[in-house]
Amino acid sequence: MRGPILDKLYAELKRCGDLSCTGKPFIEHRNVPVLVINPGDPRSGRRQVAAMLTDAIRSGILAPGDELPSITELSALQGIGTGVIRHALEALAADGLIIVRHGRAAVVAGEPSGDPRLSRRRPGPGHDCRLAGCRPHVCHPMKPSTIRGIHSILAGAFAAAQRWEWTDRNPAGSAKPPATTRQPIPATSPDDVAKVIAEARGRSAALGLYLWLVVVTGVRRGELCGLQLRDIDLGRGLVHVAFNYVVRGGQRVRKDTKTHQDRWLAIDPDTRALIATYLYEIRAALAAVGVGLRDDAYLFSNDPAHARPWNPDWVTHRIATAADAAGVELDIKGGRHYTASQLLAGGFDLRNTAARLGHSGGGATTLRHYADPVPEVDRRAAAYLAPLTARSTPSSPQP
Repeated sequence: MRGPILDKLYAELKRCGDLSCTGKPFIEHRNVPVLVINPGDPRSGRRQVAAMLTDAIRSGILAPGDELPSITELSALQGIGTGVIRHALEALAADGLIIVRHGRAAVVAGEPSGDPRLSRRRPGPGHDCRLAGCRPHVCHPMKPSTIRGIHSILAGAFAAAQRWEWTDRNPAGSAKPPATTRQPIPATSPDDVAKVIAEARGRSAALGLYLWLVVVTGVRRGELCGLQLRDIDLGRGLVHVAFNYVVRGGQRVRKDTKTHQDRWLAIDPDTRALIATYLYEIRAALAAVGVGLRDDAYLFSNDPAHARPWNPDWVTHRIATAADAAGVELDIKGGRHYTASQLLAGGFDLRNTAARLGHSGGGATTLRHYADPVPEVDRRAAAYLAPLTARSTPSSPQP
C-alpha cells in the first residue's frame, strides 16, 4: 500500500462517509418489519411492538449496526402512536438490544459487519419499502477529525508492522489527512446545570441523583452505572470507582475502568445526605415486603432489588430528554466538561482535576478536551492584567 492510496481513501471519505457509496444513486433499504398491533393479544401495544422488533433482531432481519427510523418517522410510517414506539424502544435499549443516541438514529447493538456492501443488501420477501422507510442514499461527508482518527489508527498499525519487519515502510507517513480546527465548547453555567438536575429530579429521584453525581464527581456514565453499595462509604465521605459497566451486543459486562485504574473520590456532606436519603427510601420499600438491600446491589437500577444496573445508553437518553425539557444543551459528557471547567476556574490544580475525572497522562486530556473556556476566568485575568499594566504606565487614563 502506498500513501496515494490512503490519500484517495481520505478524499472519498470527505465526499461521503459511507464506504458502500460509489457516487452512483442507490436505495438505502431498512429491514424494519411490519408492525401490527393485535387487539386480541392480552399484551399491551408497547409490549407487542417491542416483541416484534426483538424477534427481528434475534432472527437477523435487523442486523447489528442497522439504523432504525426515528420515533416520529416510525409512528407515521406504521400508523402506531409515538408513545407506544417510544416505550418499546426504551425497553429494547434497557435490554441492550439497541443503542439510543441523542440526536441520531437508534441502531441495533452489536458489532456490524466490516463489509460495506451489506448496507446495500436487498431485503427479503414480504418487505414493504413504504412501511420500512427505505429512501434514496444521500451523501454525508465524514468529519476531518474522524478521518484523522482513522489515519492515526492506520499509522500505528503500519508502524507496528514495520517494527515487526512485516513491511519495510509506513505508507501513512506519506499520506496527508485533512486538517482540523477545534471549535471551543462554551461552558455550561451552574444555573443551567441546576435546571437540568431539577428537571431530572422531577422525573425520578434516581435520575436527579445520577446527574448530580456526574457533575460533582466527574465520573463516566458506565462507572456510575456500575457503582455498587459496597463502593460507597458514607461515613468517611468516599466513593470507590473501580469498575465500568458496558452493554455490547446485548452482553452486559462489569469490567475495569477505561484507564484500568481505580480511584477514590471524596463527596461533600450534601451529596452524602442525598445518597443516604435515596438509599433509605429504597430500603424502606424493600423492608415492607421483607427484603433487604445487599451490599453488592447497584446504586442505580430498575430492578426492585437493584440486582441489575441501568444500561448506560438508556440513562444517556433519559438525561438528554430531561435537558431538552429544561431548554438546556447538556448530556452526560457535557456534565464532565462542566466538572473540569468549574474546578479549573475555581483554582484547583490540573493534576487533581484530571485524577477526579479519571484521566491519565497528567492532565493533557483534561486540558485538550474537557477544559472549556469559562468567562469567570477571563474576567479574572483581565482584572489582574489591567491594574498591573496601569501601574507601569505613566499616562494611564483615570476613571
